[in-house]
Amino acid sequence: MTTKKKILTGIAGALFAVVAAGYGAAAYYYSNHFYSHTEINGTDYGEMTVQEVKDKITEQLPSYQITIKERNDQEETLTGQQLQLTYQDNGEIDDLMKNQKSWGWVLHAFTGVHAELKNMVAVDEDALKQAVESLSCMQPENMQAPQDACVSATDDGYAVIPEEQGTTLEEEKVIDGIRQALVNGETVCDLDAADCYAKPQILQDNADLQAQADAINQKLSASLTMDFGTDRQEVLDKTTLKDWVVQAEDGSYAIDEAKVTEYVAGLAQKYDTVDSERSFTTTSGSTVTLTPGDYGWKIDQNSTTANLLDAINNGTQGAFEIVYLATAMSREANDIGSSYVELSLTDQHFWVYVDGKQVLDSAVVTGCLNKGTQTPKGVYKVKGKTTDYTMRGTKNASGNWSYEVHCNYWIPFAAENTIGFHDLVTRSDWSSTAYINNGSHGCVNTPLDKVKELYNIVSYKFPVVVY
Repeated sequence: MTTKKKILTGIAGALFAVVAAGYGAAAYYYSNHFYSHTEINGTDYGEMTVQEVKDKITEQLPSYQITIKERNDQEETLTGQQLQLTYQDNGEIDDLMKNQKSWGWVLHAFTGVHAELKNMVAVDEDALKQAVESLSCMQPENMQAPQDACVSATDDGYAVIPEEQGTTLEEEKVIDGIRQALVNGETVCDLDAADCYAKPQILQDNADLQAQADAINQKLSASLTMDFGTDRQEVLDKTTLKDWVVQAEDGSYAIDEAKVTEYVAGLAQKYDTVDSERSFTTTSGSTVTLTPGDYGWKIDQNSTTANLLDAINNGTQGAFEIVYLATAMSREANDIGSSYVELSLTDQHFWVYVDGKQVLDSAVVTGCLNKGTQTPKGVYKVKGKTTDYTMRGTKNASGNWSYEVHCNYWIPFAAENTIGFHDLVTRSDWSSTAYINNGSHGCVNTPLDKVKELYNIVSYKFPVVVY
């Protein structure tokens, strides 16, 4: 070996000795010190001895904080001081040191070590319970009870309404959840993830609920249109029907008959015109308020209710016919229409209109004013008509009629067919004051030629307006 090679070999040996000595010194150091960047439960304890780590953990416990994550993005914090946490030496830190390979320190010089240790803290149970009970989320006024999924009315009928989770917490579960998080050395306890909330019992995927919704919606398939004249229609469909569904004791669903009855009564109140006052423009141009008579529309509420309930249950679509006890000549708001007899008791005169055109008028003599047999005011309808008719009053004790009058034309309109238009060939006084002392028993005495024309114009239900 040359001198030069000997020199280089000596230098290399010296350097190796120095490096080996340094490496050995570091290995000895890490035999009782944790590697640099050693994290235990997220806290850096690098370069510390076992005892230093224990001392630091003990020192840090009062200021330790655990975040309580709640629903609705709410959070609260509990401290180690509140929870009266104490260090519990269970040998885990010692074991971590024992398992550390001191000669492998260079491998962890930059990457560090990350350890998750459990059971290092002892929890004071009384303090934990008190701290949990002090949380805002545990106060009754801040808790919303969970709601089961249910079947309920919507704009489109009935549907399953999803359950509501609510924010009601179960105290024992909260205590257990926080305790476990502390034992695990965690800094966050998610109450939802820890299953601490009370749960609804019935969820929206419940098959029985969907079956209920389907059964109810079958009751809502009817769509019925009722015609009461121009721009006066009523449509009955699921928009209204959804509020009429009731559940029987056996769990089945039905349309509430009381609601149908109430609905029909509302139609009668809105559209019935029998027994209603009317505003009327007379031939002279004045406007009068007509007293009620027997003319107009009157719904047969019992029959209509029964038919309507059947139509709903059968899912009927389209027009629905109202049943009436009384009908008028016109279906419009003005149910008198443009064809009618107008009789003015003051003027002792009548006018007849057909399709808005006056076709007849005549002087008349009505019921006697001073004898109290006045012709009744109101709106009536022609009840029929006949010729060669004999009118009779009542029989007296001897069996004779109080009056007996023959007429050629008889057109009754009021008082159970006892008052009407008729001729009276024996009458000679047709003045406008004749009715005061020499009026009829209530009928409308009409000249023969005029009553004949009237007879040929009017028909059954023709309106008669008396004012």
